[in-house]
Amino acid sequence: MSDRFEAFRFPSYTRYFISRFFTSFSTQVLSVAIGWQIYDETRNPIWLGWIGLVQFLPALGLVVVTGNVADRVGRRFVMASSMLLMMACAGAILYLALTGQFAPVPVLSVLTVFGIARAFYGPASSSLVANLVPKEAFPNAVGWMSSSWQLASIAGPVAGGLLAGISPPFAYGTAMSLLTVGALLILTLPKPDQRIERTPTTLSTLLGGFSYIWKEKIVLGAITLDLFAVLLGGAVALLPVYARDILHLGEIGLGLLRAAPGVGAIVAIALITAFPIRDYAGCAGDSGADLDP
Repeated sequence: MSDRFEAFRFPSYTRYFISRFFTSFSTQVLSVAIGWQIYDETRNPIWLGWIGLVQFLPALGLVVVTGNVADRVGRRFVMASSMLLMMACAGAILYLALTGQFAPVPVLSVLTVFGIARAFYGPASSSLVANLVPKEAFPNAVGWMSSSWQLASIAGPVAGGLLAGISPPFAYGTAMSLLTVGALLILTLPKPDQRIERTPTTLSTLLGGFSYIWKEKIVLGAITLDLFAVLLGGAVALLPVYARDILHLGEIGLGLLRAAPGVGAIVAIALITAFPIRDYAGCAGDSGADLDP
């Protein structure tokens, strides 16, 4: 019988898991609190779109270099440095809120830096797990990584709404504290075995991922489907408008609205696990039905 908690038998992975959860949780808290305060003070939904855009553009612009940096510099170092930069951004947002300088332009400037940090954090964080557990425990570790993200996408927005209801600076301070703890957990990891890439960087190595995706049509289809889901799902950025002016739910209601997609994902996974879809041909064979005319 397989061990459901196999990956947690390795202390380095446990610290990595907690750190990754704190990062996802803090990002959700910041997203809810900043979105609410920006709209509450400006009543202009265009700024909500800019919040997402300034965080997305760095990831898009740096997509060909972030993974290469993680392979050449070291995944643990890149991950921890990115988290410390995100922590500094949370501290800057907290400073703006406490000093009465919380305005769209300075906030968006800080969020641009936050987006750059996240762009480097993603590849380093996702690839570091391969250096923390043996090959046989890797599937279990990846499964728990996905579960961690889903849990953070539910608990983070709810907590963000509750904390913003108390005080937006309280939400920013909480996120900054958790990011600090998460970065320290990564920095205290024993240096994992990682083969540092030494070959010269060329255009072909930078664009190698695109070539692979284009050749592997299954991967191309999956990424394309996810891309459209992300683009069309961007309407969640407008939820502060609905929570404040349409549904009159307040900060806590906004957190619940932001958590709803994560709850739906968990329910869908539970249903698929409980009622697996049987192979169509197998079903036809079991029923004895002849589908040919």
